[in-house]
Amino acid sequence: MSKLTSSRTQLQNRQKLLLQIQNEVKQYRLQSLHRAVLTYLAQETPPLKMRRTWDVELKVSHHPSVRLTADTGIIQVFDRLNGRLLILGSPGSGKTTTLVGLAKVLVGRARTDAEEPLPVLLNLLTWKNQNQGIIDWIIEQLQIKYGIAVSVSQDWIQQLQILPLLDGLDELPLNKQVQCVQQINQLLNGDISPLHLVICANVISYQKLPERLDLNGAIFLRPLTSQQIQDYLINSRSRELWQNIETDEPLLKLAKVPLYLTMMTLAYEEILIMSWKHLNSFEEQRQYLFNAYIRRQLNQDIHPSEYPQGKAPKIESFRRWLGWLATRLKTDELTEFSIKKIPIHWLNNDTQKQRYKLTIKLILGLVWGIILLIILAGIILRETPILITGMGLGLLLAILLEKSALKEKIEQFVIRWVLYKDGNIPWNYQRFLNDATRKLFLQKTGDRYRFINRLLQEHFANKI
Repeated sequence: MSKLTSSRTQLQNRQKLLLQIQNEVKQYRLQSLHRAVLTYLAQETPPLKMRRTWDVELKVSHHPSVRLTADTGIIQVFDRLNGRLLILGSPGSGKTTTLVGLAKVLVGRARTDAEEPLPVLLNLLTWKNQNQGIIDWIIEQLQIKYGIAVSVSQDWIQQLQILPLLDGLDELPLNKQVQCVQQINQLLNGDISPLHLVICANVISYQKLPERLDLNGAIFLRPLTSQQIQDYLINSRSRELWQNIETDEPLLKLAKVPLYLTMMTLAYEEILIMSWKHLNSFEEQRQYLFNAYIRRQLNQDIHPSEYPQGKAPKIESFRRWLGWLATRLKTDELTEFSIKKIPIHWLNNDTQKQRYKLTIKLILGLVWGIILLIILAGIILRETPILITGMGLGLLLAILLEKSALKEKIEQFVIRWVLYKDGNIPWNYQRFLNDATRKLFLQKTGDRYRFINRLLQEHFANKI
C-alpha cells in the first residue's frame, strides 16, 4: 500500500469515527429531558443552547475549591487541567450531560485540526474482565461500538490519538471500581499514556475508594439552589409548581437534583401535590415522581404515532415491555443494546430455549425440504434444468449458512418471535423502541438503544 493510499485510509477512518461521535452527541442532546422542557413548556423555537443550570466547583491538587462563574464552560476547565479531569456529582446531577457537552466541543476541534485527538464516549460498565488492561478494553469497545478495526485503534493508541471520555465508574461493583481505578492509573503512568482522559464518578462512591485517580483536578457538580430552581421553573412556565414546593423542604431537596427537576417540570399535570407532600421519605417521593413522569409520557401524544389508528399498544403492555428490557440490561450489567443483536441468553427459561431450538430446526428443515423436493422433481421428471436449479439452491444455502450472515438473521428472527410469544416484546420491536425514544424513556443512536437515565432504568426493572 502506497503512503498516499495509507494516508487517505487513515483520514477516512478518522472522519468515520468523528461522524459517529458527532451523531451520538447530537442525539443525546436532542433526546434529553431538558430539551423537552425548553421545547414543550418554555416553548423556545428553536430551543436555546443547553445551558448549565447548576453550580460547579473546581479542585486542583491540594488547593482550596473554587466556585466557577456561570459563563465558565467545561472546555475551559479541560484546557486548564491539560485534559486530565475528574467529573464528580450525585446521581442525576448532570455528570453525563457535562461529559457529552465536552465531547461536542472536542469533536469540533478534532474535525478542524487533524492533530487533535479523537474523543470517544465509553461506559466502564462494559469492562467485564478485571484482568483486561484499559487499553485493550478501549480497543475492544472501539470495535464493538464504532466498528473500528483493531489494527486502526492500535495505531491511534500508539500515536496518542485517542481521548477517552469515560462514564459509569460508579455503576461497577465496589471491588471492580477499586481495580478499575488501579488499571486507569497504570495507564496514565504507563509508557503509552493518552494525552488527555476524562472520567465521571459518583462523589459518594468515589470518596469510599482507597485509591485516587492520578488526574490533574476535579470538578464537583453542586446541587441546585432554591434560586436556581425558581428561575428554572418560572422560565419553564411552571410558576404554580414553584409555588407548591418553595416552602416544602423535602420536595425542594428532590428538586435540587437536575434530573428530578426536569421530570417534575414535565410531569406536573400528573402529580397530586398534596398526596406527594404527605409521603414519608425521599425515596417514596422519588418513586412517586418516576411514576408520574411515566404516566405523563405515556398519555401525551406529542409526536405523530407510527401505529395505525387504534393499534397503539396499551399502557400496561408498554410498561411491561420497558420493565422486561430494563431487567435484561440490569442482569447483563449493560447500559445499551443493539436491536440487530439481541443476545440468545435473553431467552431466560427452558421453555423459551426449547421453542427456539425447535423453531430453528423447523425453518431449516422446511427450506432444505423444499430444495430436496426440487431436486427429486428434476430426477423424476428427468428435467436437467430443474435438477440443476435445486442443486444450485442447496449449494447457495450451504454457503450462506457457512458465512453465518443468513444464519444470524434466522436466529435473530426466531429470538424475537419467541420473546414476542411470551409477551416480553411486541411483534414490531423496532417500532416500539422508536416510540419509547420519542416518549423520552429511551435514547437512540444508530441501532443502539439505552434508557434516558440509569435511575429510570432501575425504576422500571424494580417494577417487574
